[in-house]
Amino acid sequence: MYGSDEEVVLITEATALPGRGDDLRRAFVELIPQSLAEGGVCTFRLHEDRSLPGHFTLYQRFRDQHSVDLHVQTDHYALSVAALAQFAEGGESQVTFYRVLSR
Repeated sequence: MYGSDEEVVLITEATALPGRGDDLRRAFVELIPQSLAEGGVCTFRLHEDRSLPGHFTLYQRFRDQHSVDLHVQTDHYALSVAALAQFAEGGESQVTFYRVLSR
């Protein structure tokens, strides 16, 4: 079991609908500076699959679970969810939560 004061890493993956890769990329890019301005956000990095353009992975590192909880209540997070609904396959992303085991 892990404590609520431990760092949390989220890996978010989404694939753009055909012809909507630029739109989805833009939505993610707009989310980054606003998220980094939050006190509990340590890292927010966007990646695109080299072999599958339009498939994005967002690496997010938070100070603790409370910081994640605050993040998902922000307006900019809500806007990103709306963008995913419009531009991503399946209308949403896949999010996996990780514990940090090494430094």
